[in-house]
Amino acid sequence: MSKGLEGLKVLELGGGIPAATATKLLADLGATVVKVEPPGGDPVRRRAPFRNGTPDPECSGVFLNLNANKRSIVLDYATPAGRDRLDPLAREADILIHGFQHRELAALGIDQERFSAVNPGLVVVAITPFGLSGPYRDYAAADLQLIHAGGWGYLCPQPGSDPALPPIKPFGQHALVQAGLHAACVALAAQHAATRDGVGERIDLSVQEVVALLLGKSLLDYTYAGRVFTRLGKRANCPSGFFPCKDTDIFIHVSEEAQWKRLVTLLGKPELAEREGFHPREVRGENAALVEAELKPLLAKWSAEELFVKAQENRICACQTFRYEGLTTHEHLRARGFVVPHEHPRAGKLVLPGAPYRLDHGWWNIRRPAPLLGEANAEQARAFGAADAARAAWRAPRAAPAGGQPGRPLAGVRVLDFTWVWAGPYATLLLASLGAEVLKVESKHRPDRTRRAINFPQELGPGLDHCGTFNNLCQAKQSVSLNLSHPEGVAQARALARSCDVVISNFGTGVMEKLGMGREALHAANPHLVICAISGFGQTGPYRHFTGYGQAIVAQGGVSAQTGYEGGKPTEVATAYGDPNAGVYAAFAIIAALAARERFGGGQFIDVSLWETMVATGFEGWMNHTLGNLPYQPMGDHDPYWAPHNLYRCAGQDAWVALACTEEGHWQALSRAIGRPELADDPRFRSAALRKRHERELDALLGAWCAPRDPWSVTRALQAAGVPSFPSLDMQQLAEDPHLKARDYLMWHHHPKVGVRATNGMPWRFVNRPWVVPGRAPLLGEHTEAVLETVAGLTPAEIARLREEHALE
Repeated sequence: MSKGLEGLKVLELGGGIPAATATKLLADLGATVVKVEPPGGDPVRRRAPFRNGTPDPECSGVFLNLNANKRSIVLDYATPAGRDRLDPLAREADILIHGFQHRELAALGIDQERFSAVNPGLVVVAITPFGLSGPYRDYAAADLQLIHAGGWGYLCPQPGSDPALPPIKPFGQHALVQAGLHAACVALAAQHAATRDGVGERIDLSVQEVVALLLGKSLLDYTYAGRVFTRLGKRANCPSGFFPCKDTDIFIHVSEEAQWKRLVTLLGKPELAEREGFHPREVRGENAALVEAELKPLLAKWSAEELFVKAQENRICACQTFRYEGLTTHEHLRARGFVVPHEHPRAGKLVLPGAPYRLDHGWWNIRRPAPLLGEANAEQARAFGAADAARAAWRAPRAAPAGGQPGRPLAGVRVLDFTWVWAGPYATLLLASLGAEVLKVESKHRPDRTRRAINFPQELGPGLDHCGTFNNLCQAKQSVSLNLSHPEGVAQARALARSCDVVISNFGTGVMEKLGMGREALHAANPHLVICAISGFGQTGPYRHFTGYGQAIVAQGGVSAQTGYEGGKPTEVATAYGDPNAGVYAAFAIIAALAARERFGGGQFIDVSLWETMVATGFEGWMNHTLGNLPYQPMGDHDPYWAPHNLYRCAGQDAWVALACTEEGHWQALSRAIGRPELADDPRFRSAALRKRHERELDALLGAWCAPRDPWSVTRALQAAGVPSFPSLDMQQLAEDPHLKARDYLMWHHHPKVGVRATNGMPWRFVNRPWVVPGRAPLLGEHTEAVLETVAGLTPAEIARLREEHALE
């Protein structure tokens, strides 16, 4: 049996949420991770929640969750002696991940080149707020600034928001966690290639660009259709949002007419389906207030649990608004092994979130608790353990370097892609950008829904090849037209699967089995396949047949209950966030399975649940509950512990700046920068706890200072003092951002139907390998003949026959 990532050696430097998240994914699948902390420890150790609210650097909930399975060494790498002790660890490692910014690397004397000189085969990943190049490379930023710098914050909380209120961020550290998830993907892919050709890599990953990539259609609404959507706009779908039930709110998202008819029938009012102004979908959106006024009294008669189950049984997407106390005991999550009992030597008994994907082979495991500070110092020379067969498999190059520039990390990997909409296509976009050959199976009878998205160039009108959302998510893929309702179409899909490395789908549970392409059938034909199935609630458990859309699963995963204005109700997070979140976990699991297969052999089945991946990402609320604290409540852009931490209105229309002090030094610098140095010693503001207690007064002071200034003048003044600050960017500002232009973030492929239009690039830069997204999105069925000839081995005559029989359409 394969051994997952056993034998892989990973070095983490400097701490922080992004680096710790990336190395957690590797550690949980068996890699040996040595965490090198500065004197005083990873700053995350000082981040609450703590057990019953009592500060203890060994018991931070964030640290406990992100650092299980790791070993801790304390080194002062700001000193020559510390750097000398660091070099042997870098020499032995396969991957090094850190969060030092450009200026910090130079000051510490541990720049990227130093590590490559010590170990030419090493993959080094720098995760920084804005990247290692460009005008903002030295800007300070917390999660608050990065959510708004990447354009997400300006869209939140939801369409139809009050213009008097600021944009808000989703509760948690989502920009930072997502940066870690994407870093894990690119690091492992690059190391997989380095083992193959002996060439290491230096990778520059920008958190701002990760956030921009997550937005899906929003950026394309501007670059394709010239529209700037904000939280002040109208909904496209109705009903979509939170509705009060007897006990708590439920989230309902209806995107199709059939769902609308089933919903009103379930509620005992089938006549609403045909009422004037209530159909079709576009008309309902224009009359959302009337529709909601009819639905609310009907929905209020139900309990949320009862309505959730009945709606799901009728194939209507509904999700409950869970708090974490309900998640840690939920029967479905427990049935799937997601709730993991755990014990820590200082924090005591805990319950941790489980694996964000289920694997046939049991690689994922919590083998040891998060380390005490410096607990492995005495055995630094043996921190990575002794060499064994598993270790040798990661170090021995599979083939000699071929000369010239090394290829993309996943070159030679072939993916058969049955996904559509967002979660699955996001996963395969990441794989395609890393060099995999992605064959997208689709049909004119069942085109990807994103081909019908409304963000098409206005001068062209709608068309299956015109839509920005599809052309963004399907960059660098090939389109193969197979009619899966025709036996010959299914037969050709099976034939392609036999010649692929990966098969991925995000149909409802059981659909692939009905096509004769379930995991047993696929593995019987090709035992080495990596098979990934993405669904709302997973392939097993009581809810396995339920539907989970990305918008709704945010509520089911606990994030919505803590997101919203202070004292207000739970709100949305403006995008179908559950989709790309599940997609990046799926991509990582696939890359890990491919890496393990090359070293140890064997295929794999990966079961990805949107619900579980959302809970895993929003772990801060889960850990707050398991440590015995009261639930977090909606708090706008405030933070449970840091202050100031908010958005402040500036001069201009709907103009805001995000400002935060996450260290004492930030507060001292902020006081000087705004010309009020006496505030640093004001008895109301002398500590983070005191500032939090007097937050309203603090917000009033800073709001008055920001109000006459534009957001960029505030940002430049505060960033010059080292204070995290950044404007809340809309989609036009994001697309035209000079920093993103300097980093060549946007892709400008020539498309035969829409011409040259901007799409998202990837948030990473390589030194030794190509990193630009390698091509445009395909026209519908564009590559059918070529793929069937070269991959399936069909002749032109056989392909012509299949066309005549309507199997290829």
